[in-house]
Amino acid sequence: MRRAGCRLLSTGLRTCVGKKMNDMSIIDEDRIRLSIRAGNGGVGILRFNGLGGDGGNVYMIGQPNLDFREMRKRLAGSRKIQAGDGQKALHTKLVAERGEDAILHVPIGVEAVDAETNVLIARCTRPFHRYLVARGGLGGCRDNQYQGRRGERCLVDFHLKLRPNIGLVGFPNAGKSTIMKALIPKKTIKIASYPFTTRKPQLCYVRDFDGVTNFDGDDEFSLSIVDLPGIIEGASMNRGRGISFLKHLQYSDVLLMVVDVSGFKLSVSPNEPFRSALETVALLNIELERYDPRLVRKPTVLAINKTDLPNGENKAAELIEILRRSEWSAALSAEMRPQRPLVFDALIATAAKHRRIGDLKNTLRNLYAFLHPLSDPMEETSSLYKDTRLV
Repeated sequence: MRRAGCRLLSTGLRTCVGKKMNDMSIIDEDRIRLSIRAGNGGVGILRFNGLGGDGGNVYMIGQPNLDFREMRKRLAGSRKIQAGDGQKALHTKLVAERGEDAILHVPIGVEAVDAETNVLIARCTRPFHRYLVARGGLGGCRDNQYQGRRGERCLVDFHLKLRPNIGLVGFPNAGKSTIMKALIPKKTIKIASYPFTTRKPQLCYVRDFDGVTNFDGDDEFSLSIVDLPGIIEGASMNRGRGISFLKHLQYSDVLLMVVDVSGFKLSVSPNEPFRSALETVALLNIELERYDPRLVRKPTVLAINKTDLPNGENKAAELIEILRRSEWSAALSAEMRPQRPLVFDALIATAAKHRRIGDLKNTLRNLYAFLHPLSDPMEETSSLYKDTRLV
């Protein structure tokens, strides 16, 4: 059951309103490594107390309409960002000029991380705001015997974190891409009957909601949804490059978790254990909370997929009955229990292969309306949602 109160989340890239854009894009790259060098301080003059100029700083500035591909294009193959050195003091100019700052324009949501220490340097969350990446060296003065200090130097990974309304998460071959295809039937989304079909994040836009057509009569309302490659046990420790995918869930409004009603086994190897649908839910819960405990506090919808398989509907009904209990994890062994069991906003049985997804699309819309009650087309739906529960 839903806990009392509303868990509001920050908004970033949210609904697509009044903008022409592609309905689907594949994120080919979400990390760029650059050599960052702030400027050195200029030399001072001891005899005349001449002050060398400070070295220039390196900043990143968020640009709302900039994407990662354009950011790479602007770099033009360069892998170095360098600020100017401070000028040295002169007998005719005892206070020297500071070095020129270097500015790197990045998309909103990019994080700068020291590649060697893995320490977060800066997180770009506000448009047109300057975030310090590397500080220039102090110019020559009495404190440093008039010898300019060296500017900061480091290798920095710039990570793009998507900001979708809905983040799809599940183990391989659970049917995430099939669910996405059912939500967006007009788009070409790669689907196959083997695990790891999705190898790169796919960002799409869900439209055509029942009862909601637009804001002002002209522009469509849509929700962005990202389909991530399937994660596996140990994803939070970067097994299967899990960290590269889980990071895209941090700014999402809603999590859409997909599990196979028949359970999951990564491979035919006897070393890989079979996991029931309930165990799959618990393991996904554990991976999310290990990566970032805030993820399990996000509104979450569970799609129990492949109910078209033999006895699938009965299995789904049994799983729903268990997950409706506040202490659903008690049905598992101690080592399989998450510390913070998910509280699901909706439990929906689906057979996405046959486009049978129940009321999933409108459930996602209603949940978004609950989180953002000031959105005009949602006003009526939001007021109804406050008095009802989806589970």
